[in-house]
Parts: sequence; C-alpha cells; structure tokens
Amino acid sequence: MTTHAVTFVFEDGRIVKFDASEDDNLYFAALKNKVRILTDCLEGACATCKGVCTSGSYELDEYTEEALTQEEFDRREVLTCQMHVKSDCVIEFPYESRVALKSKPDSRVARIAEVEMISSTVAKLVVEPDGAVPPISFIPGQYVHLSVPGTSEQRSYSFANAAFESDKYTFYIKILEQGAMSDYLSQRAQPGDEMTVTGPFGRFYLRPVVRPIVMVAGGTGLAPMLSMLDTLVANDETDHPIHLLYGANTADELFGFDQLAAYAEQGLDITTELCVVDPSEGWEGATGHVTGLLRTEILNAGDCEIYLCGPPPMIDAAEAWLTGQGHDSSLIHAEKFVPS
Repeated sequence: MTTHAVTFVFEDGRIVKFDASEDDNLYFAALKNKVRILTDCLEGACATCKGVCTSGSYELDEYTEEALTQEEFDRREVLTCQMHVKSDCVIEFPYESRVALKSKPDSRVARIAEVEMISSTVAKLVVEPDGAVPPISFIPGQYVHLSVPGTSEQRSYSFANAAFESDKYTFYIKILEQGAMSDYLSQRAQPGDEMTVTGPFGRFYLRPVVRPIVMVAGGTGLAPMLSMLDTLVANDETDHPIHLLYGANTADELFGFDQLAAYAEQGLDITTELCVVDPSEGWEGATGHVTGLLRTEILNAGDCEIYLCGPPPMIDAAEAWLTGQGHDSSLIHAEKFVPS
C-alpha cells in the first residue's frame, strides 16, 4: 500500500499533516486521521469538499461538471471525496480549521540556545525544542507563536531555518520600544530559558518550484525567505533563477549578508538587490522603498512566482504594482508583518 504525506492548510493559517494511501479517497484518508473536512454527497456532485491542491500530483474519480468545472480543474481545484494522491500534496481549504479539527494546535517546550543582536534593530533568537517529543513540522515560510517568558503574552514569528531542521528553530525579531518580546530579549533573556512554541500557522509558504522566483523582503520579512532558500538548497532545487529584493529603513538594519552570499556557492542561481530608505554616508546601493526595485524585466514576462513579506504598506504597494502589471494573482503570495 503506497502512502504519501498530505498537508491541509486552512483559512486561518493552521495546518494539519497526515499520511494518505493512494487507495483511499482523500476525504476518507483524512477521516481515518480524525480530520473531518466539510462534505455532503461524497459522490463528486455537490462541491462541498472542494479545495485547491497547491503542490503534488493526484487523480480524480468521476465527478459532475456542476461540482468542478474545467476552469476550476485547470486551477487545480479538487473534490477531496474523489481525489487520490499520487505524491506528497498540499491542499488549501476556504474555511477555518475549527470546522475540521477538534484538537488544539501543537505546542512544544523549547529552551533558548542563543540570543544575539545581528543589526541595529534585529535580534537572532535560536531555540532548541525538547528532543523527547516529535518536533513541530512546518512548511518553509510559515510562523509560530512564541510565549514571552515571565508573562502571559505571546508573539508570532516566522521560521528562518530550513524545514528539515528539527533540532533547532531560528527567528529574527525586530526590537521595538516597549514591545513585550523586545523587552524580554533585550533585558532578561538567558540561554536555558524556557518558552512555548505553538503552531505552525500561515498560508504563506513555498510552492513547488516550476518557474523563476521573485522575493521582496522588508526588514525581518527576510526571515521566511531564508527558510525557503535554505530548504531549496537542501532539496537541490536549483533549476530556476531567484531574484531577491531586500530593503530596510537604514543600512545598519540590514542583516544576513554572509548567508545570502553563500547561496550562490551552494548552487542557487540567485541575484540579490539591497535598498534602504534613509541612506548613510558611503551607502552605494539603491535608495527608497524596496518596492521601487520591482520592474517588468525581472518578472519573466509574468511567468514567475512572487513572494512578499514585510510591513503592510510594503505589501500593499507591491500587490498594487503587480496587479497593475497584470500579474496572475495566484502567483503572488504575501505575509504582512505587523509590529507588536
């Protein structure tokens, strides 16, 4: 019996993973794993169980045109009651996880291994999860909630490490005035401190690499991009070029230079452009907002996957420009970082 790993992603960003046999339709495979997705007819006629397969290969049993049109089929929409996976797959659903899941998100206790300021405003936080329990499994680009030790607060941060790394989690955190996590990291944090990691969450994640990639990162929005890039290197997915646009307010806020420089040596066809809003004396890179680096010549005539991560104004500006260029919205993936 051949099985494959299946990941469901819900509208609220929560994910669930399980193994599914090729012999089972996906609805029953999910049910065997105590995941009850919406359905009605179970005959491919009502469309209640519809989702979108963003990654992987599959086959569909018979269904009606009313439940799944040819246009929807071409967009990789699927009827899970008629779907049989033929590889590892990721499926998104247009409703919240509470509809299908009765359990709470995974939580793990972790201990701080490292806290280090790596730019004028960014701290690197490395935590090690308890090795006695299975690690949190995530897709590169996703985030978790971290508890703030000594308080009842928690804050959300994207993984910056590759998805295959289970012995440690790396996060890049903007240090803010009077921020709960910022105050803790800058004033009290010590190696060995415990914090709870809960998740993962997020619909911002790396899709199958079948075309060139453009990444636009503002500030600590670079973190999930590093997770994606490290995963691509580990999986030897180096066939398509990557163009990274990375910006911050000032040059001393930028970080990750050595890691970015190493990607070319590791086989990635990557071009990196830097930009700052307020240049200091001696700055030789571009100036202005990072979205100003977007231009038609790097979009591969519209056939490229776009990843956007940073503050809301950056995301809004980038999406507006891309939409104005007629870029396919299904190829634009965005995550807004809100200071907290």
